[in-house]
Amino acid sequence: MKIDYLKIAYDKCVDSGSIKKANEVDSEKAKTLLENAELDIDSFKDATALFEKKNNFGLLWSNHYEIIRQLVAGILLFEKVISDNHKCLYAYICTKHQEWDVDWKTIETMRLLRNGVHYDGRPVSAETWKEYKLKFEIYTKTFIKILKEKLKNIQ
Repeated sequence: MKIDYLKIAYDKCVDSGSIKKANEVDSEKAKTLLENAELDIDSFKDATALFEKKNNFGLLWSNHYEIIRQLVAGILLFEKVISDNHKCLYAYICTKHQEWDVDWKTIETMRLLRNGVHYDGRPVSAETWKEYKLKFEIYTKTFIKILKEKLKNIQ
């Protein structure tokens, strides 16, 4: 699995037009993305232990990844930033928001492994899931906090 350097990835996203400016802040969509993410989190609280017992780490990985993707997309709506791909969303936040302590290699690995599950049918091992489970939780909590703060500021 090859991970581009952050600067190279970000520059490619800008050069290709994959990072776009929106005309306005879509706070309603951001609110809906937060609600969906929180519903998914609540739904998976009870199911996680079952999926772990059944060794269904690919489903766990994909769903936790999707929660993070929704939250990041919601946050960036407040910056009038949209992208046609996930890699560019993450390259943007890692470049423009270093204060959030999002590690490029970690989040890019999450994305690439999710793509492997979805597009190539590659499984996620128990060891990989255990290594990243806490990282998913930390990033999820971080992004929920940021998005809630942005929503609160528009009230």
